[in-house]
Amino acid sequence: MKVKDFNQYVLKLKQSVGGPGTLNPDEGLLLGSPETEVKGVFTSWMGNVDALQKAGAAGCNLAVVHETFYFHPREWAGGLQPQHLTWRATRRRIEAAERNGLSVFRLHGTLDLICIYDDFALALGIKDVKLNAGWDRVFPIEETTVGELVERVKRIFRLERVRMTGDANRRVRCVGLPWGGLALDSNLSYMQRCIELGADCLVAGEADEYGFTFAADADVPLIETGHFVSESIGMTHFARRLAKDFPGLKTVAYEDRRPFEYR
Repeated sequence: MKVKDFNQYVLKLKQSVGGPGTLNPDEGLLLGSPETEVKGVFTSWMGNVDALQKAGAAGCNLAVVHETFYFHPREWAGGLQPQHLTWRATRRRIEAAERNGLSVFRLHGTLDLICIYDDFALALGIKDVKLNAGWDRVFPIEETTVGELVERVKRIFRLERVRMTGDANRRVRCVGLPWGGLALDSNLSYMQRCIELGADCLVAGEADEYGFTFAADADVPLIETGHFVSESIGMTHFARRLAKDFPGLKTVAYEDRRPFEYR
């Protein structure tokens, strides 16, 4: 299999779940050649320097990442520009990829559609998840308190603590899932959509103070798990799917961790 064949494989998966036969504008081969013969695939939520080094050590030469690889200002209308490639964080990533002979392929919204969103719901123990039914969904749950839901989230995702807002004693029965970064200030409209659909509680990936304040002022409890926490389950699922579909191909899933620590 060449890199270009991997591209076609992903497009077929996307079409099989009702998506278009194209990748999203922010996706595709970011570094390397489509003609490269793939020796092994290394999947990671973020294509950080540590992941790239581990990909090389594992004998893989195709790194499939979910999040941005080249950093650049969000407000930059022209997108990625040559000067952004000199930023130290981006330069170190490029150097690590080239040093380890890696092609880098980004799958963002495409993997959200194929498995990541549904896998987050399934991991939370939500019953009767209709797979690949789009993102405008909320999920009925057995009535519980926010505090009990917090403890369930901590247990499922092996988290010592979570950030949350709202009354821990409130009883809730319908949850919205702003996974990934959809509880950040740039994506508040998604939380609003969940509320409009009837969510009386939100279990999110990554939130910021804008997101927490929005939820508080909307009087809807919000529980944060973490950006990679909500999406790495789906990344691992994709790695398993790839290994099953290509049994002779080395496939390695990176164990993502929080990029910070509590003191």
